[in-house]
Amino acid sequence: MSTAPIPMPFRQRAAAYVLRSLPGRPVEVLVLLHRDHPDAGVQVPGGGAHPHETPAEAALRETVEETGVRDPVFAEVLGNSLARTHGMFKGVQVTTYSLLTTEDDRDAWNHTVVSADSDHGIRMRCEFRPAASAAIDWDHDCLVPKALARHAAALT
Repeated sequence: MSTAPIPMPFRQRAAAYVLRSLPGRPVEVLVLLHRDHPDAGVQVPGGGAHPHETPAEAALRETVEETGVRDPVFAEVLGNSLARTHGMFKGVQVTTYSLLTTEDDRDAWNHTVVSADSDHGIRMRCEFRPAASAAIDWDHDCLVPKALARHAAALT
């Protein structure tokens, strides 16, 4: 007699490529660095989706909470990645990547996360970097080429 497998915990996560196009510059992507935890690497805004929240809503919320970027606009969902995680959350995690745009003209700024969860108070350094060479860590750059192609198509 066999027993039914025990399902792994599941987490839906949203991540955002926030792109901007300024005259005379390459397309740039918004990245963030944890000021108190430099070992966290170069990241894009993202985090767990709330119950009943769409990937677009989660991407916009996480972007504003983590970066304070001005007037982000949702463009489209680009795709998903599936991973087995072993850190703070142990289980299966699906990250949905979205393309957002902004006309925020700041190149870099410091921001303190404002949220209703444990991220509240985390200090971030936010920077726009050329998207083709932003050096995003943790394989979260997996859909940057698609984001750039879709962004270019939207501009024509």
